[in-house]
Amino acid sequence: MIVGAAMLPLLNVQLNPSRSLPELSVSYRWPDASARVIEQEVTSKLEGLFSSVKGIKDVSSVSSKGSGRIDLSFKKTVNLDAARFEVASLIRQVYSDLPQQVSFPELSLGTGGQNKEPIMTYTLNASASPYYIQKYAEEHLVPHLSVIPGISGVKVYGSTPFEWQIKYNSDQIQTLGISSDEIAKAIQNYFRKEYLGEGSVSNISSEAHTITGIYLENEASDSIDWQNIPVKKIQGRIILLGDLAKISYQEQQPTSYYRINGLNTVNMVITPEEHVNNLRLAKKVKAEVAQLKAGLPPGYSLLLSNDSTKYIRDELDKVFVRTIFSMVILLLFIFLISREVKYLFLITVSIFTNLVVACIFYYAFDVEIHLYSLAGITISFGMIIDNSIIMIDHIRHQGNKKAFLAILAATLTTIGALSMIFFLKEKQRINLVEFAQVIMINLSVSMAVALFFIPALMDKVKLKSGKLVRHFKRRRRTIRISRFYERFILFGKRYTWIFIILFILGFGIPIQWLPNKIEKEGKWPDLYNKTLGSSWFTESAKPVLEKVMGGSLRLFSEYVFNSSFYSEPTRTTLYVRAKMPEGCTVQQMNEGMQLMENYISQFPQIEQFQTMITSYRNASIVIHFTKEAESSGFPYQLKNDITSKAISLGGMDWGVYGVGRGFSNELNTGYRNNHIVLEGYNYDQLYRYAEWLKKKLSKNERVKDSEIDGNVSWRSGTLYEYYLAFNHEGFGVHDVQVDQFYRFLKDKVYKARLNPVYHNNELQPVSLVSDAYGKFNVWDFRNLPVEIGKKQLKLANFGQITKEKSGNDIYKKNQQYQLVVAYDFVGPGPLAKIIREREIKAMARVLPLGYSVHDYKDQWWDWNRKDKAQYFLLLLVILIIYFICSILLESLLQPLAVIFMIPVSFIGVFLTFYLFDFNFDQGGFASFILLSGIVVNAGLYIINDYNNFRRKHNNATGLKLYMKAFNHKIIPIFLTIISTVLGLVPFVWSGQKEVFWFAFAAGAMGGLIFSVVAILIYLPLFLRIKK
Repeated sequence: MIVGAAMLPLLNVQLNPSRSLPELSVSYRWPDASARVIEQEVTSKLEGLFSSVKGIKDVSSVSSKGSGRIDLSFKKTVNLDAARFEVASLIRQVYSDLPQQVSFPELSLGTGGQNKEPIMTYTLNASASPYYIQKYAEEHLVPHLSVIPGISGVKVYGSTPFEWQIKYNSDQIQTLGISSDEIAKAIQNYFRKEYLGEGSVSNISSEAHTITGIYLENEASDSIDWQNIPVKKIQGRIILLGDLAKISYQEQQPTSYYRINGLNTVNMVITPEEHVNNLRLAKKVKAEVAQLKAGLPPGYSLLLSNDSTKYIRDELDKVFVRTIFSMVILLLFIFLISREVKYLFLITVSIFTNLVVACIFYYAFDVEIHLYSLAGITISFGMIIDNSIIMIDHIRHQGNKKAFLAILAATLTTIGALSMIFFLKEKQRINLVEFAQVIMINLSVSMAVALFFIPALMDKVKLKSGKLVRHFKRRRRTIRISRFYERFILFGKRYTWIFIILFILGFGIPIQWLPNKIEKEGKWPDLYNKTLGSSWFTESAKPVLEKVMGGSLRLFSEYVFNSSFYSEPTRTTLYVRAKMPEGCTVQQMNEGMQLMENYISQFPQIEQFQTMITSYRNASIVIHFTKEAESSGFPYQLKNDITSKAISLGGMDWGVYGVGRGFSNELNTGYRNNHIVLEGYNYDQLYRYAEWLKKKLSKNERVKDSEIDGNVSWRSGTLYEYYLAFNHEGFGVHDVQVDQFYRFLKDKVYKARLNPVYHNNELQPVSLVSDAYGKFNVWDFRNLPVEIGKKQLKLANFGQITKEKSGNDIYKKNQQYQLVVAYDFVGPGPLAKIIREREIKAMARVLPLGYSVHDYKDQWWDWNRKDKAQYFLLLLVILIIYFICSILLESLLQPLAVIFMIPVSFIGVFLTFYLFDFNFDQGGFASFILLSGIVVNAGLYIINDYNNFRRKHNNATGLKLYMKAFNHKIIPIFLTIISTVLGLVPFVWSGQKEVFWFAFAAGAMGGLIFSVVAILIYLPLFLRIKK
């Protein structure tokens, strides 16, 4: 116990599980480039390189207008640090071969590898420029914070770097016959360092010679003489850069914005390492920051703007309060039943010992303590008390430890049920691993406590003997109840078929899951199609049988499961998203968001709001509330107020969601209710197949608004670009070459980033831009006369400019392109499914090798409700429980009676969610798993005593022995059921806003209460008992 108490402060405390999948993400930008160009010139080249990395599992990518991203998934055994180094090396090798306008690909950890969520964010304010504030932070603050043990990284955001901007006069260079490419080449040559070869250097005082490299470069100076950079020689005159352009050193145009509470600040984000106690790390950071504040220059201030450990502390406090209430309720219940202080003392000490000893194993097995594992610890209290009550009661009444076999069986069945979590898919398993581990550890320790600690403690703390003479009236009442129950068992044994029918009607037969038709050929499919697949059965008999025979399973699947959803357990948050039409700028988006920020900032109930703007099509405000406002109706009121404000702000599409019913004023969300996915290795050919399928679907009168997209998304929208169709007759009439026309347009709208220059001990960016960039528009193209080859002409003479759809974002996975044919179907869902399946089969017959077509599989929040595989795992759990019971009970038939209790308890879960209209999420699924292990415990306790009495009293009838075992164990069983239910009460008092845990507790409580029916009725009926 002392060792366990010493391990407590060493445990790894996190906000959320850091356990995750090994993934890397590579992102890059190419301003204004189309998705197709980025895919061909950048994405495909990088994907080909990354596919050769050792241990790669999946390579997926998305190429969008102006940007691209490649996601790399690795096998679990891969060293992610080594893989990251290899990928970074490949990026450095290939970057010089990528187009000049492409940014250097940024490599970041995906959801795997380490905890990417920042632990703290500090805001640095000063009267200086944000650029110099950030520079100060990087030079004076980051080095001190980065060396703190447990810190993974410290990054500074918020300022826009300076750059050298060279803005040339587009009319002048066209008059002189100088192109933008020539200006860019002249600047690159001016700063180029050329290797000429090797030479020898001799020393006058000696005959020694030194071999050295010889380079040609401009003479270094303290300043850059931009004005005198030679560009081109025209008619004997050297044209200098200063003659053509204005050069200035200024802040770059922002490509993104990040603000806290609407303020432009410099933010310092601190990220922790893996397996670090975040609470202790936060204290160290705060202590170091307190020392750094003392050395800040006048006018500088450093403020803590975000502290994720505050949420951890709040959750720990919440769990602590739940635990205290749970313990008080349980102990008060035990005291009211036992009416003995010593009995209460034994239970309390055993729980404390169990938890302290468990801390040793938490530390040894590197179990993280986070929201999921803390809830698992609290949930295990009831099960720990169960084992203690059974052992104390057995020693008290019978004076031996033979109940341990039943405790062992009950504990192993629960552990076996929880082991199902380790068979789930990786994404589903991540959050539940520690939840299962802490319960397994606590239950394993509770067995040792029950076997060794409790008997030793009972030798020192003497309880009243359980064999004392009971009150006469109480004994007489017990005898009457026992005789009535004995007659009921005899009646049930005689009419077992009645109870079987009641169970079938109560649980239900899933007739609704029967397919309408089996497409395969053969004897059995033909027989099925003539009987259960006939039109009479499917149209007349099946609907009636579904209602009569469906039972609680039909009510659950039809009214609960099909409308269920899953969300992560987080604090109350309101999200405001916005996007602008095609052709707008990020600066215009920023102006619109500032209007919304000014409105939001007037509410004192808002603790903090963070604004993130990444493009004109993607901006968001995340709003957090004060503790008092979270539990009030203010979030709903604010959502309505923001909705009204969004409607009044024109020119932008707004979305407001997070509480209540979401709002969106976007006319075309791009989402359709039916999707067919095509995959193939050639994008052009795949697109032609998609167009053919779209055309075929459009012939159906029920199909509306069909379109081709890259992926399925609620926020997908159509993008447009201006296309120029050449008029070759115009080129001939006016004697103008196509390349002349192209160069003229290029020089007018030119903007490019050149190689950075090294100056003042740093690399400084350089950009070359036309003075007409951002000003030359479609009207100018169609109407203004321009000079081409010393001729005054209209550009409209050489082509027609039109606005057309630019194409989709391009999605690829493992070198396979993906396209989605999306459409709205007017009609019922079953008919839409029939049409969809028919078109998929017809398309599959047309597609050649290397192409495929399939239905879209909805995977929401990494949990696919329609994936039946996870529910077949319940059968695996039942099989594991059966084998454990068979071994411990030394019987193949008795475990069947125990197993039958599980589906009976499931009826309670079905009815709980249906009658009270609760949402069924992964917490409800977890309750099924836990019930599979807990419900059988009561049966094991009774059957274990029954078997012990059979060995001891060979001549007694089986029914008498069963009644004796039942009377010995029914009170402790009821105590354990009630204590487990009471232990779950703290998880439901906050209502359904406690996602996962509310559904888990509600399902477990309903199943446990209904398990009483299984214990009293079905256990003796299906157990072989001699009369």
